[in-house]
Amino acid sequence: MNKDELKLHDMKLKNCQIIDNVLFKKSLLWVLKQMHMKLLWKIHDQSLILHSDIRWMIDLVQRFYYWSDHQATIQQYIWNCHVYQRSKASQNDTNSLLQSLLISQQRWQDIVMNFITELFLSKNYNVICMIICRLFKERHYVFCHWEDNDISIEETVWIMLWNVYQLHDLLSSIISNRDFQFILIMW
Repeated sequence: MNKDELKLHDMKLKNCQIIDNVLFKKSLLWVLKQMHMKLLWKIHDQSLILHSDIRWMIDLVQRFYYWSDHQATIQQYIWNCHVYQRSKASQNDTNSLLQSLLISQQRWQDIVMNFITELFLSKNYNVICMIICRLFKERHYVFCHWEDNDISIEETVWIMLWNVYQLHDLLSSIISNRDFQFILIMW
């Protein structure tokens, strides 16, 4: 039996070489099956680019490492990654129900509003209310202080009265996250 026909596990040794007791195939480090998951964990979960997609991972692994059926192993690893599944864009049909927002016709007619919470106390403030005009991207930042970041509906109304209605008149729409103060009947 010649070198071209020799096999080690599932790999033909035709294009292989051993350097310092390490097996390489075409200058790629051959990775033992027991090390696949540890290597993928290091690359996918611990690298500078955390929780990358399948194509990027396959490309990176193919540059430096070799094992048979590495694409299937990488694909399975990433499909099982909870963080990746939560952060990637959904591919289901419910996205087709989303519609674009209408373009505002007048300044400060439609706004985006949200609270930035859990900030360090600075000059007795720990919350910032962001209010942005959708048409001109003008913005108001209202600094607030609330204990335990508990933002009440009444306080939200006062912020709107003093910082939006008083300056810009009534609104047509408010876009915000789905905090309790934005989804109650008062709006």
